[in-house]
Amino acid sequence: MSCRTRGVVVICLVSLVGCSSPDLPSISEPDAKACTELAAALPESVDGEDLSTDGDRSASWGDIELTCGADMPAAYDDFAFCSEVAGVGWFLPPAELRDPTSQIVATALTHTPRISVLIPPAHRGTDAVLAEISPVIGKTLTERTPCL
Repeated sequence: MSCRTRGVVVICLVSLVGCSSPDLPSISEPDAKACTELAAALPESVDGEDLSTDGDRSASWGDIELTCGADMPAAYDDFAFCSEVAGVGWFLPPAELRDPTSQIVATALTHTPRISVLIPPAHRGTDAVLAEISPVIGKTLTERTPCL
């Protein structure tokens, strides 16, 4: 991918997040490097879905979508529950958990950079999605704060 700046073509590096994707938040160069390492280690299938797209900061397995370098979820606060799966602490928004027809956006809070995984309704009900992604997060990203 390339970006144009005043008529000059500039090759976009992962660290130049402004060029990487308009939908992804800005991250530091070390976090961008960590995202690239994570992307290279992601599984070929998750919960029976084959890897359909991947990049340095995002991947999808059918309707399951992972973002590396995600923002803190709006529903998160200091009293939020953290659910540990395979050594990774995940925040699951309570309102999304209460509605069995909604998607869930799970956010890994215990490693850096922050990871979010969109889990569609068809993949709810088990920890399969997070159980298959969590070991890769644990192996490739730095743990910062354990789940309480």
